[in-house]
Amino acid sequence: MAISLSNKPNIKGVKKTTDDICYRVQLIAREGRVFSGLIQTRIPGLIYGILLAVILIGIVAVFRALGG
Repeated sequence: MAISLSNKPNIKGVKKTTDDICYRVQLIAREGRVFSGLIQTRIPGLIYGILLAVILIGIVAVFRALGG
């Protein structure tokens, strides 16, 4: 009984694996860019939020003082 071996490479399996690796690398890179963007805009976003809250509280205080 002879075992026959194929000399043809498993192209479909290799292509599927490389596509999966490329997809995972893209996900990791995208996550890194999102995290970097969030870290970069954290302080300005916090400042804008505090300023907006102070302005809104000021508007409410003015309307209360005017008897509204």
